[in-house]
Amino acid sequence: MKKISILGSTGSVGTQCLDIISEFKDQFEVISLTASKNEDKLKEQLRTFKPKYYLSDSETVHEFGKRIKSFDELLKIDDSDLIVIALSGISGFMPVLISVEQGRNIALANKESLVACGDLLIELSKKNNSNIIPLDSEHSAIWQCLKDEDIDSVDSIVLTASGGSLRDVPYHELSKITSQKVLDHPTWRMGDKITVDSATLMNKVFEVQEASNLFGIPLDKIEVVFHNESIIHGMVNMMDGNTIAIMSKPDMKIPILYALFYPQRAKSKIIEKIDFNKIEKLSFRNYDEKKLSFYNFGKEVIESSKLGPSFLVGSDQAVVENFLKNKINYLGMLDIMKEVYKNVNLSKTYSIDSSKEMIRHSFNLTNKLINDGNL
Repeated sequence: MKKISILGSTGSVGTQCLDIISEFKDQFEVISLTASKNEDKLKEQLRTFKPKYYLSDSETVHEFGKRIKSFDELLKIDDSDLIVIALSGISGFMPVLISVEQGRNIALANKESLVACGDLLIELSKKNNSNIIPLDSEHSAIWQCLKDEDIDSVDSIVLTASGGSLRDVPYHELSKITSQKVLDHPTWRMGDKITVDSATLMNKVFEVQEASNLFGIPLDKIEVVFHNESIIHGMVNMMDGNTIAIMSKPDMKIPILYALFYPQRAKSKIIEKIDFNKIEKLSFRNYDEKKLSFYNFGKEVIESSKLGPSFLVGSDQAVVENFLKNKINYLGMLDIMKEVYKNVNLSKTYSIDSSKEMIRHSFNLTNKLINDGNL
């Protein structure tokens, strides 16, 4: 029986992990569950899965499990075989770092940690024999495509993008877009932060950087194509002209199932397979250049310096949080990040510590500009 812990169990990825575990109760034991604000959902999960430990922002003491007060304390006593890190945004950084330092096996859905200093985390994971299994549909796809392949035979990798909830909205209407509209994704069921990033395409900037760090592929060998159907999740172009692709329904439970059972595969009753007789087309298209403004800015930042990705992680977190609170408008998110970018020093020596500091600094500086109107 495999022991599993889920950090971020009440979010989109966390709840879908537990859906899979519920189907295979005889093969998994839940050791730890953590949540932030959704105390009612956590209480329900504790009653159902009866973990040894739990962590939440609330002081409430629940009937099942021992309450732990910090990730640092939890990860010292947690003895799971696999830690699913499904924490959104910058909150996932420290649990990822601690887990890697401990040499743990990680199923990782937190983009920000791999974006900010993923190359250093990968280096540290190899040193400590920590295995990182990507949970993103795109990176899970590329990971599977590259399995048993010589990395020197890879010509390029291709990440697909749905275009998000605003893909059919004209550019001139974006200034009036509400957060409710942005959160209405056409194909994927995700958390609020990643759904907003999907609309702005900042999510795709993060995924390009994440792929480069995970697989050791230069940024200039990573392509992004827009694919409305979200059936093809990732492709690898080989030097001999062949292209390897992973295709499935747009369902996060599929890469989750793969990660939970890795290196084996399993058949799930709750996952629907592709019926190619019902697919009329698989389309790829160009995107309105004006609507690529977030993406182009993000690419400029991550290519500017080693600390550029860390800046982007912190600043993007701040503007998305404020957009969801209706404190700034959709296009205002980009204007604010650009202004903050002009006022940060990205020339410091690159390290895990300087990356953490840059995330904190850019997050705080962005919030200061939004709240005070100046830096």
